[in-house]
Amino acid sequence: MKEINQRSISGLLFAVVLLGSILLGPWSFALLFGLFSIFILREFYRLSKIAGIAPQNNLGIIIGGVIFIFTFLHVKGVVTVNLFGLCLSSLFIVPAYELFRAKKNPLENISVTVFGILYVIYPLSLLNFFVYPDIPLNNRYDPTLLIFLFILIWAYDSGAYLFGVTFGKHRLFERISPKKSWEGFFGGWFLSLVFALLLHHFFPRFEMGLMLIIATIITVSGTLGDLVESMLKRSLGLKDSGKFLPGHGGLLDRFDSILFATPFVYLYISFFG
Repeated sequence: MKEINQRSISGLLFAVVLLGSILLGPWSFALLFGLFSIFILREFYRLSKIAGIAPQNNLGIIIGGVIFIFTFLHVKGVVTVNLFGLCLSSLFIVPAYELFRAKKNPLENISVTVFGILYVIYPLSLLNFFVYPDIPLNNRYDPTLLIFLFILIWAYDSGAYLFGVTFGKHRLFERISPKKSWEGFFGGWFLSLVFALLLHHFFPRFEMGLMLIIATIITVSGTLGDLVESMLKRSLGLKDSGKFLPGHGGLLDRFDSILFATPFVYLYISFFG
């Protein structure tokens, strides 16, 4: 019971801080999520070190932070597309820098460094487009869609946990995550659809079909993100990626669904939204 209370309190505080920074304005959003991107990438590199790989920790974090900052400045209209593209090209510094490190397994080191940036920084940088949904027409800050994204993911996570604990009998992916069940998956999907309908009711400018499809994309891609992170931790014999939140583990544990869901939701909205 003590662990559940600790988990509930820390989770509530985390949600309040996260939503508060988003609602407060673009600079508080950029500051918090920029810090998130750095700390999550650090956690990922720490996991790879446990696996015996030597990623370029500091350089990877610098490049990742610069990409996030430049993406934010781009959607605000401060940085041009050309400079934004130049920022992405900085990834090629990684293999060049490996020449001077004299570390074993340079291919693994380079691959993990670059993959960490793509795995963590790329989706978190895309969140900048969620809070500036009308570019290039205008640069108006509107966090509604991003808040919807988090609400639907939290609804799915809550539904998956409640239905899984209550009815879970059929394992979803037992080799990777023995506790996850198909009952939890469909329960989480159901609750995310319910919240999608509620969001449409209170914000009718977002079409019902759009919200239901986004909820479904989040359910599938979020589950994959959770399983991928579980696979990484299980290969290292770890339960959590870190100790950032009491009862929840590390930041990577809290953002594993977001990291996978964000690119797929962004693609769908870009083409059909």
